[in-house]
Amino acid sequence: MTGSGNTPSGIQLAPGTLLVDRYKIVKRIGGGGMGSVYLAEDLNLASRSVAVKEMIEMFADESARSKAIEDFKREAELLAKLDHPSIPTIYQYFFDTNRGRYYLVMKYIDGGDLANRQRATGGKVDELTVTKWGIDACDVLDYIHTQVPPIIYRDLKPANLMIDGRTNRVMLVDFGIARFVAPTQKGVTAIGTMGYAPPELFAGNVEARSDIYSLGATMFHLMTGHDPQDNPLLIFDFNKNPKPRQLEPEISEEMEEMIIRSVEHKPENRFASAKAFGQALQDHLRYLQEGRRYELNPQMFETVQTPGLVVNMPTNSCVNCGRELANDDVFCAFCGSRQPAKRTTAKLIVLGTNEMSAQFAISPEGESLIGRMDPNRGIRPEVDLSKYDPAARVSRRHAKIIVQGSQFFIEDLGSANGTFINGSMKLAQGKPHILVSGDELKLGETSLKFVVS
Repeated sequence: MTGSGNTPSGIQLAPGTLLVDRYKIVKRIGGGGMGSVYLAEDLNLASRSVAVKEMIEMFADESARSKAIEDFKREAELLAKLDHPSIPTIYQYFFDTNRGRYYLVMKYIDGGDLANRQRATGGKVDELTVTKWGIDACDVLDYIHTQVPPIIYRDLKPANLMIDGRTNRVMLVDFGIARFVAPTQKGVTAIGTMGYAPPELFAGNVEARSDIYSLGATMFHLMTGHDPQDNPLLIFDFNKNPKPRQLEPEISEEMEEMIIRSVEHKPENRFASAKAFGQALQDHLRYLQEGRRYELNPQMFETVQTPGLVVNMPTNSCVNCGRELANDDVFCAFCGSRQPAKRTTAKLIVLGTNEMSAQFAISPEGESLIGRMDPNRGIRPEVDLSKYDPAARVSRRHAKIIVQGSQFFIEDLGSANGTFINGSMKLAQGKPHILVSGDELKLGETSLKFVVS
């Protein structure tokens, strides 16, 4: 059924074309060999502007067509499940029988992409602007990377980052090749853009830090004006090729260090996570705006007592320079020093009580059941809340904590009164949710804080 319908597969939709008696095409605004993206008016909602993505069927055989349709549907389904201010909202997905084409209708982003912004500024973008863009990008990458299972974007580059003209926020668009990837999954199809794609992607070993490489390559391109696609295999071998400051002396030493770290050949030498990269950029933004170096926050400290000595030390700091690190950082983002291996531990602290014993250590391996003790039924939860649940609102088998490496997840087990995160989000039964240190949980009427050390 290749190229079926009344419209030939290679012809673009004309302005004024009406899709499903609702979307009126205004003009083509982008696209490639697989299809076009149009600006359209949603006539059902006061002529709201929307973006309509079309898949054109130009395939050599049925297997290629089937894969393209599967990828297109997967993008629609993936976007429909995500809720983040830097991911365009999807409104509708449909197949037009008259044209034989698939369409995806989503929020229209009117600020242009970063590639166009770069061209408009003469080929280079200033460091302050790129720092702000990088913070937004890290925020949305952290969001998709902490889904269960994680989503790896795999094709981050200037053309796939847009600016929302109303909020001035960076938007991550075109999820066509993003994939849900289990933490241990190997052999993932190698798709990306040469120059921005990290070495491991072409070996099928994609992981979250693959997107960190692509973001570093994007920031390198925006600030230096040198496109990684021009020398994709060697440009980030800085033993043989110029470093960022050699190409653009206006770049600060701190920014150069962050870029170099983000595009390291081995994933383990990059930032440990998008969140860690974002924190480093936040600190750098403070320096650029206020003209002062990063200062340690007093709230980061805890008192460490030894006989005859009381010393304040950061709760998680670099062994060399003392600056704050993410829990799983292998290298310091500021001085580059390798950190000693640490075992991640976690605990749940019962809130609303002064009892020192009102806390539960979480097993570093496997699962920990949260609930109420019932010896008659053989239920002996590792986190027994019986003492802190006088109204019996916590179910006997209420929820469980799952540990995978250094990550912790919580899953509701079909409890009667629900499991809530940070006061508002109610967990769906049987769907693990990643936990971050500081998260507050509410099971029935019992509140707990999750803490990682």
